[in-house]
Amino acid sequence: MISSCGREEEAVVDCFAEGIKASLHYKASSTDPKQITLNVEYWGDKEVTSVKWSFGDGTTASTSSISTTHNYGSAGNYSATAEVSLNNGKCDLTTKKTVEVQ
Repeated sequence: MISSCGREEEAVVDCFAEGIKASLHYKASSTDPKQITLNVEYWGDKEVTSVKWSFGDGTTASTSSISTTHNYGSAGNYSATAEVSLNNGKCDLTTKKTVEVQ
């Protein structure tokens, strides 16, 4: 069982005179509790061009998608971070979430 209780962490930036907001969410696979899908929820009109992920276990990845899947090696709490690049790097924002892996 995965729980994501607690205070929601959101990143808010003023980019191109537009308030942009993002938050990070996660969900465990129903067949493998260590396989976690992370998703950035994004509010804004600018194009997301890339996301740099840090999973909190020493592993990183870069994607062009606001969603990714990561396999954690063991149960525990991990501080996951998503650095979202907008308009080809003209504006960046970072959001984080503690991921509880069972």
